Amino acid sequence: MLLLGHLAKVQGLKGEFLLHALTDEPERLERLAGLVLAPPELDLSHVDAAPASARPARVRSFRWHQDRPCVAFEEVPDRTAAEALKGWALWMPEALAQLNEGESYRHDWIGCEVFVADRKVGEVLRLEPTPGGYDMVVLRDTRPGRRGQREVPYIKAWWTLDLPHRRLDLDPPEGILDLDRLD
Repeated sequence: MLLLGHLAKVQGLKGEFLLHALTDEPERLERLAGLVLAPPELDLSHVDAAPASARPARVRSFRWHQDRPCVAFEEVPDRTAAEALKGWALWMPEALAQLNEGESYRHDWIGCEVFVADRKVGEVLRLEPTPGGYDMVVLRDTRPGRRGQREVPYIKAWWTLDLPHRRLDLDPPEGILDLDRLD
């Protein structure tokens, strides 16, 4: 399942929530089917179907409130019902998501091998969003005599992706993989 956001704060008396959105287009929530609300400690990222402790959810309304998404669900009629769900996570089945050409999920990158000039230099551990609006590719350094992690910004001009073959080719600026070796 894909994490879309967290219910940050109850807004008003009609059971609306300010949403801490993790999706680029939160306004499309109204058009999505199969949404699920789950307690914050429940990680659904590696499951296809929601467990019994999660709740199905249908968006009743969506609006913007002071530049933040505000969402209400059919199953949450008022503020009293909403208070119990504050902090819960909003998920959707990955099978229902539609990616545009050239888009991928962060989890699709995990485990991909990273090459520089046809030499394997690492494996992707995760992608982390940054406040600057780009992702940081965190990789395990597999070069001889090296260990630990390296962080390389995802700057499109530096990367060639072949996700079906689990391969990423990196053409980085000189020295970026050796920043830990500077004196």
